[in-house]
Amino acid sequence: MGIIKGILEEELKRLEELSVFYKDKLSECPRGSISVKERGGKRYIYLARREGKKVVFDYIGKDIPKVRNALNERLIQRKEYYVKLRQVKDNLLEVKRSLRGKRT
Repeated sequence: MGIIKGILEEELKRLEELSVFYKDKLSECPRGSISVKERGGKRYIYLARREGKKVVFDYIGKDIPKVRNALNERLIQRKEYYVKLRQVKDNLLEVKRSLRGKRT
């Protein structure tokens, strides 16, 4: 059992480091979704996000496809980081249960 416990402890440490990594990456990525509004015949990009019950629109700039696509890529990356963080948290829970000796 000593070898297995050692492996589980290493996995626990690795998963905790991954959790911190994904949380840092999530904090770097923008939250929300892209909103394009037309004002005076011109189109502008806004980032729509929630703060409590309010929806807040942050001005990004004129609707330039290159800027919009770059922002969209960052939002997609955020979603991917969130999914990976969720998987890491699930795995952490399972490893902690195994170390305590509980069956799932």
